[in-house]
Amino acid sequence: MSFETPFSQTTREAPSAPMSEMFIAPTLLPVCCVCGLIRDDTRISPGRDRWVTQRKYYETHGVNPSELAPTHTYCPDCFTKVQDTVREYFRQIGTSP
Repeated sequence: MSFETPFSQTTREAPSAPMSEMFIAPTLLPVCCVCGLIRDDTRISPGRDRWVTQRKYYETHGVNPSELAPTHTYCPDCFTKVQDTVREYFRQIGTSP
């Protein structure tokens, strides 16, 4: 196994894009480890949801998320819930994090 393999990228034609536009799918896909939403870093424009379902990611990019290696993170909602849970735990045991 080479060190380049985990960091390679997959190039696919975006389904709704003109022939000149290509979508480069990352090999590591940021997935919320609590709810499973995917962070779509290509959707930067305002008003667009940055965290999408696997189905929406596939419909948008034509790439099956299960073909990409997940890297676990938290979406904003789950991160807030985890922070609250940790704070409550430390409050119960009498120390601060």
